[in-house]
Formats: sequence, C-alpha cells, structure tokens
Amino acid sequence: MESLSKIREKVRLALNINVPPYLMDHQYRGKAVLPAVEAIEILAVSTLAHLPGTAVNSIREARFDKFLVIEDGQEPIEAFNDLEIFDNDRVISKFITKTKSKKAMITRTLEHATLCFHDVSSVPELPPPGIPTGSGPSSSKCHIPPESIYQSLVPFGPGYHNLKELSLFKEGAEGQVFAPLLGEPNRVLGSPFPLDAAFHAACVWGQRYAGLVGFPVGFGLRRLFTPTRSGNTYTARVFPKEIHSNRFLVDIWITDKDETLHEVVLDVVMKDVSGGRIKPPSWIVSEPNLDEKVSRCSGNQN
Repeated sequence: MESLSKIREKVRLALNINVPPYLMDHQYRGKAVLPAVEAIEILAVSTLAHLPGTAVNSIREARFDKFLVIEDGQEPIEAFNDLEIFDNDRVISKFITKTKSKKAMITRTLEHATLCFHDVSSVPELPPPGIPTGSGPSSSKCHIPPESIYQSLVPFGPGYHNLKELSLFKEGAEGQVFAPLLGEPNRVLGSPFPLDAAFHAACVWGQRYAGLVGFPVGFGLRRLFTPTRSGNTYTARVFPKEIHSNRFLVDIWITDKDETLHEVVLDVVMKDVSGGRIKPPSWIVSEPNLDEKVSRCSGNQN
C-alpha cells in the first residue's frame, strides 16, 4: 500500500529558471505568473536529472497552491525542487521559493506546486470519448470566437492565445489548441501550450455554465502517451464532472487530427481563486431564459 511506503531519500535541488518574454503574457490581475504547465515541466526535468527513469509521464495528486509572480526584468527565478523518494518508486516533487522580509528579516518558504510522479499502469489507453451533446435546446452548440475569449474571458497576452476554436455545450467543450514555436522545441513532457489552452477552454465553459472564473489548482492524474510538439494543432475535449460554489471538476482529453490520444488529465480542479471578486461577463453566463439557439456568443453585447 502506498500509505505504508517509506521515504528512502530527501533532497533539495536548486532551480535557476530563465524567463523568456512569452511568460510575461501569462497574467493574473495584471501580474505575470508562472503557468502550472511550466512548473510541471520544470519539476519533471529537474527530477529526471537527479533520478533517471522516474515515471514523469504519469503525474498524480498535483496541487498548485500559490501563484509564482514574475516581476519585470526578473532573471533568473531562483527556486528549489524538494524531492521525497519512496521505496515503492513514488516520487513527491515540490516547487518552492524563499522570500525574505526586509523589515523582520524573516525567510519564508512558499510551496507553489506539488506533484507525485508514479507509474499508473492500470489506466487503460482508451480512445477519447465524444462530447455527449444530448438533445433539445439545452444542448445546442455555442461557438466562442478566439478574439472574445482573449479579450474578456481569458485576458492573457498573445503568447498564450492558443485556443483557436471553441464550441461549448452544457455537457462539455471541444476546441482546437495550438502549440506555438516558443521556448525549447523538444521538452520532456512535450509542448506545454496545448494543455494550457485546454485549461482556457475549461475556464470558458465554467464561466458559461458554472458562473465562475476558474483557474487550475490541481488534478488527480495526468497521463502522457505521446508528447505534443511545437507547430502542431490538437483537439482538446473538456468533460465536466462536478460543480461546487467556488470550483468545478473536469476531465481533459487531448488528441491529434487522427484521434491519436496524446494525454488525458483527470479530475482537474478549476477554482475561483479571486474569492468571488472576479466575475464572468454577463454575456457569457448561461441563464434560464437565454436563447440557446444563438449559434455565436459575442463580447460586444455588454
């Protein structure tokens, strides 16, 4: 049992993270923040360097607890990878930073991301399911233009305008996600941009059908089969599972044009991290009297 496994090694590895210009386009409330997908890649690369053979293609129990703010001109970011290696080959990896208070001269340690690398061979490589659109007006398709998405729903800079097409249903979402030619071309986990854009699709779905603006704060399992590559376009499908007052859960499947499964991310937690201060624009929110037969939602309505 995993709960009975023992830690055989603990180690703290230094991380010196370069800040390419495109990272400044990933923002929350006017501040650039490190994307969750970049944190995952950084931890995977660091862990593999220390422990070759780690199953970084199988990530469990991921949490993204605190934004890592990137200041203008900050280069590089100094951080650490705290590793706990268990005797059953499970590896816990934590992305941490240290900050020092100028007044009190106290050093604080902040945990920004926590991952568990552990092979899960029992998860089958099933073909991706289609969106169950059901029948009747409540299941009508709603197309959201990319310009509306990035103008008022996911206000990121151009480096993260990678959700190129999106159709929403009450039962889920389907969109085209692009892997731009940014950053290193051959990353350990493939291009981070398709999954990041799939999170955008989930965020837009949540604004329409859950009435909240959700950011990814964790997931149960990410299983990578074939890495996504720069320059390619993929299909992302989002399947909602639960809706709560300040969060909702979805599954995400990413495939290529031949329906080859590249990765699946299960039990993604999309949370309102603003404490209710950020609200979806009124034009996107699904209301009982909203005409679901309208085929296109536009940010020009309000």
